[in-house]
Amino acid sequence: MQRVSKRSGRRVIRGRGVTRIGLVIASVGLAIGCAIPGRNYLVVPAINGDVLGASTEDDIRLSLRVMHRESPTLHQEQELTLPSTGRFSFRAVDLEIAGHEFSKHYLVYLHLRTPDRDRVIWRADLSRRALAGPIDLDCDLDRPVRLGQPCQVHEPTRHPWLIEEGEHSFQKMCARCHQGDGSGSEEPLASGRLRAPDLRKIAARRGGRFDPIEIAEWIEGRSLPTEHGTRQMPIWGEKLSAEYARYAEGDELVGARLDPLIAYLESLQEGTQVRVGSR
Repeated sequence: MQRVSKRSGRRVIRGRGVTRIGLVIASVGLAIGCAIPGRNYLVVPAINGDVLGASTEDDIRLSLRVMHRESPTLHQEQELTLPSTGRFSFRAVDLEIAGHEFSKHYLVYLHLRTPDRDRVIWRADLSRRALAGPIDLDCDLDRPVRLGQPCQVHEPTRHPWLIEEGEHSFQKMCARCHQGDGSGSEEPLASGRLRAPDLRKIAARRGGRFDPIEIAEWIEGRSLPTEHGTRQMPIWGEKLSAEYARYAEGDELVGARLDPLIAYLESLQEGTQVRVGSR
């Protein structure tokens, strides 16, 4: 039978006591932190826009839902009836933040609701440190999926949060071939037939024109070379939409990552370019 000395027993008791004290201190600290009033931070600026393609006969409501990116908790929801003019406006969202903030990113979902359908027409990942004034949206409910979300940001390169998200997607999906800065590759790709072009010179190769419709179709897959997948299987469109499949039917949110990516590519262009077309 193994004996346990009184000294070792006292060490065990003392260790348990220290652990309990630590837990109590941590609990008290957490309670105090939650009790201290936080500071108000702007997490979503005012959002304004116009909706094209909506039936004036339907009872249409728009709902703006704001949640923390790291948590499914709904922070705020605003709802309004879409007027016959199609013009809408949501007020800015301030949140009181006390203690530790897991992330400074907030997800925003704009829903269009009719009596028989609830459709997500815009989604954004906003970094509260990169906001740059109100967001103006151009919404076209008949916009083809391959060209992006039904609602798109007007003058996208003016919004650092949009460029930041686009760069994140670019580094994950495109940098392997096009390099981290978009400069492309002087060496042929694995197929030996094509080189990854310099994406900083998209506009320069087109006489100073940057056409987001053309770029959207190219990335989404219907105009891609074989190195990006077959025309019958637009794999990049599927990858862009898969992450948000639970928020929309089918591939409606392909533009949730396509639109920021195109905004980032537009921000990379060297020299003066003219943005043509409208998605």
